[in-house]
Amino acid sequence: MPVGVRLVPEPAGIRTARTLPAAWYSDPAFFAREMQAVFRSTWVCVGITDDMPPAGSWTAVDVAGLPVLLMRDREDQLRAFVNVCRHRAAPLCEVGESGEGTLLRCPYHARLYRLDGSLARASGVGEPADFDRDDYSLKPLSIAVWRRWVFVHAAADAPAFDPGPLGAAIDAFPLEQLVEVMRESHDRPFNWKVLLENYSENYHTPFVHPEIDTSSTQDYPMIADGIVLYAWDRTLHPAEGSVDRLRADLLPGEPRWESQVTAATERPYDIGSYLTVWPNLMLNVFPDALLTMWMQPTSANTVTVHRRLHVRPETTTDATQCASIIDAHQLVHQQDVDICARVQRSHDAGIDADGVLATVEERGVYFVHQHLRAALRE
Repeated sequence: MPVGVRLVPEPAGIRTARTLPAAWYSDPAFFAREMQAVFRSTWVCVGITDDMPPAGSWTAVDVAGLPVLLMRDREDQLRAFVNVCRHRAAPLCEVGESGEGTLLRCPYHARLYRLDGSLARASGVGEPADFDRDDYSLKPLSIAVWRRWVFVHAAADAPAFDPGPLGAAIDAFPLEQLVEVMRESHDRPFNWKVLLENYSENYHTPFVHPEIDTSSTQDYPMIADGIVLYAWDRTLHPAEGSVDRLRADLLPGEPRWESQVTAATERPYDIGSYLTVWPNLMLNVFPDALLTMWMQPTSANTVTVHRRLHVRPETTTDATQCASIIDAHQLVHQQDVDICARVQRSHDAGIDADGVLATVEERGVYFVHQHLRAALRE
């Protein structure tokens, strides 16, 4: 490590860490257990604020098999419910469908629900004993908004969403002012953890992404706290008095860390902060751009990946610069998709790698594994 570049503490236990069994990426029974332990038991990203329904409307999404209805009332309060009628379990609308109005009608027996989830009308119900409409509201889910990202928790009384001090390290970035220039959603042929692991390390970059490789001039430290893993680009030989010098001395969230917000960037991926937010959100935060990526697992070896790219408003007026940023992110993602699909073929073949983890370069992979193991124990 060059003199003056601050060491980042080594996570306890990484020197004896090993890769996970192939079945954890390919076995349907394990996948079902995992969905319950992880996606039904913690805060899960369901999208960005831009995609949420406007006042007086609703939209349906899927969260790892859990049907979720996002509804915003006329007073602009956003709520989340299980997308299941309390009568005979019909979905109130299909995934991807949206609507607007003061009432949402069940397509099966026409029960009507208000946008606060309460049952407004149960026509034809007759006189069942002890029936009270107030007892048959939609089942609520917990919902939280952090900056531009929206999360739900399957428990109605979930503990507050808390990204911790590493989440606060990006407070100074003006993320809400950035403008969307790219959005896409694709079904991918690999387990959700394959992409999450890949995102959470830079070990593969010289070999998979040679176009953005800076390993001879930068390192890629990582630090974890709670549900957030924070990695960043750090110059190995920074000039005195520069932002690079500060980044060599500081850890994310410490005083003066916000100085990077106004740093000059010469190309995509040169001054980046990269956050893995357990279990399914990945963020590339730059002085001039934001890439958001979140996943919804669909089976043991498939996942839907959603991506949104935002840039400064002034960048949108320069078509060449804007296209360059989009192309760089598209190339890197496609390279990741290709290698992840190849890795998944090994998992599907039932071949255990039985590998060790690199004690510096794969601290992010260890972060993913430790959170998964903890969820399974609980």
